[in-house]
Amino acid sequence: MTARPPVVMIHGMWSQGRIWDTFRTPFEAAGHVVYTPTLRHHAPGAPHPDLGTTSLRDYVNDLADFIATLPELPILVGHSMGGLLAQLLTARGLSRATVMLASAPARGVFPIRPVMLPGTARIFSTPGFWRKPHRLTAWEAHYAVFNVLDRQASDLEHARLVHESGKAAAEIVFAAFQPHGAASVDFQANRVPLLSLAGGRDRIVPASVCRRNAALYGERCHFHVYPEQAHFLIGEPGWDRVAADTLAWIRAHGI
Repeated sequence: MTARPPVVMIHGMWSQGRIWDTFRTPFEAAGHVVYTPTLRHHAPGAPHPDLGTTSLRDYVNDLADFIATLPELPILVGHSMGGLLAQLLTARGLSRATVMLASAPARGVFPIRPVMLPGTARIFSTPGFWRKPHRLTAWEAHYAVFNVLDRQASDLEHARLVHESGKAAAEIVFAAFQPHGAASVDFQANRVPLLSLAGGRDRIVPASVCRRNAALYGERCHFHVYPEQAHFLIGEPGWDRVAADTLAWIRAHGI
């Protein structure tokens, strides 16, 4: 057993493992070995031909295979879609504690709010989007994800984004119509501690969505909102407070 349990940080849509390069540093300083795997087909440049039809289940299975190589169960930290993937892995018994940062919701929470539509309507209105790869434009990224950054910093972050699976997006957005779909989580599958953090200015996974998702776990999920922060909790100003609060929560639970 290591002195501190390993931490697996799971990125969200349009991202790669390197999006954690800043956020991971306090965890490593605290003695954790941090892993930041990149989801399949999330390479820069032209999208992989199979990306559009890649499922959340594919991502979860890949991550489960990776976790199986670790010396002990990790703490899972997931951002955005990565938060949903962390929930799905937790339901499989593959986490000792789980942190959800601006997490996409599981089935049981309607994910769409009017505030998200300006940044996502183009994608969701594309014919057959559920089988095509997609990527945010610079304006959409600034509106929906990087809205507390100035435009120059937002454009730099946008340049690092990659294409995402239309199927995975549809499995989240239309989860209500998929009773046994890939976004379905067994909320009582195990009893590990859960932490859900949200940004009050988040336009793509509003805090109200995160709150309803956290409530499905009952008292074992602690929920907190940072009123002045948005979706990019792991890289926008204030990320260090989010990291410090997460580490304090881990210590408070004796993990």
